[in-house]
Amino acid sequence: MARPGGKVLCIQWPGIGRQSVSEEVGILPMFQAKVGSLRRRAGRLVSQLLQGRVNTLDTGPSRSAATARVAVIVPVYNAMPYLGELLESLTAQDLDAGHFEIVLVDDGSTDGSAALLDRFAREHPNVRLIWQRNSGWPGQPRNRGIAASRADYVFFADADDVMAPQALRSMVDFADLHLSDMVLPRMAGLHGRRVNQAIFDRTLVDAPLRTVFATLSPQKLIRRRLLQEHALLFPEGRVRLEDGMLISRCYLAAGRVSILAEQDYYFLRARDDGNNISARRSHPHSYTASVHTIAGIIEQGCPDRQLAGELVLDLYRRKILRSYLPARFLAMTPQRRRLTVTAHRQFVEQHLPTHLEAGLPYPFRERSERVRRGDMRGLVDLAATEVVLGQQWKLQPASGAQRGWLLAGTGEQVSAARLLVRPRGGTAEVGLELERVPPGFALSPQTVLAAPLEPRIHDLYLQPTHHGVTGTPKRIGSPTGQLAADLGHAGIYTTRNGYLSLDLRAGR
Repeated sequence: MARPGGKVLCIQWPGIGRQSVSEEVGILPMFQAKVGSLRRRAGRLVSQLLQGRVNTLDTGPSRSAATARVAVIVPVYNAMPYLGELLESLTAQDLDAGHFEIVLVDDGSTDGSAALLDRFAREHPNVRLIWQRNSGWPGQPRNRGIAASRADYVFFADADDVMAPQALRSMVDFADLHLSDMVLPRMAGLHGRRVNQAIFDRTLVDAPLRTVFATLSPQKLIRRRLLQEHALLFPEGRVRLEDGMLISRCYLAAGRVSILAEQDYYFLRARDDGNNISARRSHPHSYTASVHTIAGIIEQGCPDRQLAGELVLDLYRRKILRSYLPARFLAMTPQRRRLTVTAHRQFVEQHLPTHLEAGLPYPFRERSERVRRGDMRGLVDLAATEVVLGQQWKLQPASGAQRGWLLAGTGEQVSAARLLVRPRGGTAEVGLELERVPPGFALSPQTVLAAPLEPRIHDLYLQPTHHGVTGTPKRIGSPTGQLAADLGHAGIYTTRNGYLSLDLRAGR
């Protein structure tokens, strides 16, 4: 038994039971030699752990274990140099240290992370540190952290991310007040990491399933009772989307899932070395198998059949159809394209009836139809067409013998186009067919003003069509100089973002 303030190394020897080593630092000078010996022994044990001669090392429950409201569980594997910033953000939390425990699980790091973790654990009494042989994926370390903690809530952080100082206190207070089983904190990206900000548009006490299923990453506050009552754990081993599998089960089992969006609470980092697990390349069949597993969890766990179909459709669009982004798909080798389409076609046949597919917007419906047919050539052609349809459009003077104004694109000439005049705050959108005048389309303000438009501000869009595929409407860029002045007399002006709008309000 260690004295108060001491830490216990619980060592699991292969084939032998658990043993404890008490480390007491700075108690009396007479114990300093003993402490040094114990530290050297701990260093040797860590070395043996890395060599596979010891299975786990554990400092044991922290001083906050019995009083913590939330346990922050952090799997660590070769997270330098980012790890230090995450640890600093944890010590900067404005929640009392006695009310949260940090459970760090080193998954056999070899880059210096272990030494930093050891020093951090010795300096902070609310830290529990576990070393283990490399498991190859975050699922097992997270499960070990769940088992090692006792707090009312758990929060899963990644070793290369950062938490805002108010994060833990705000989430715990919110969950206590509203009896939430899960709280999703508003997240932001660091160093180019993309985050779907639409999810965190506003705080929601009762967030719809279709909203929260748009984020399957593990950075959520989860009530421990929810995990215990439903025996929920992360899949272990090298399983892609293992976090999405657990989070999906949590969503479907929770009585209340909330979104806390008062500020940015958690920051996801894009690592400079590209070693984010989500950025690693995976085999099409293994990745699709994981998406299939999540689809099965939804279909089995959501009693509302229509909602279940919508959730699977959203999952399919985000996780599978993104493979056909033009830059990504056209860069694949022919062999990888075949593997990808074959795996995805099997998913479509099992999970996606045609009536669901019909609800997909451009370009996802067009991609899915070709995947369903296994139309490799059609997918390649569609990717090239998407590039053409995605170009930007700008108004410019007509050249040569032509007179008037011309809507010109930045890429290949499209087959046809429509001008869409969309009222702000209204629903009566007006569409006008445009005359093709290479290299663009003719536009006359008189034609626009002659249309039946409401007396309000309207935004101008061009919707292109190419090879029978109609693209997403694009805002029209504004001209400069005399042309802009001429447009101003017709009520057409440039927005702050450089696009064209039309002001038909009385007395403008």
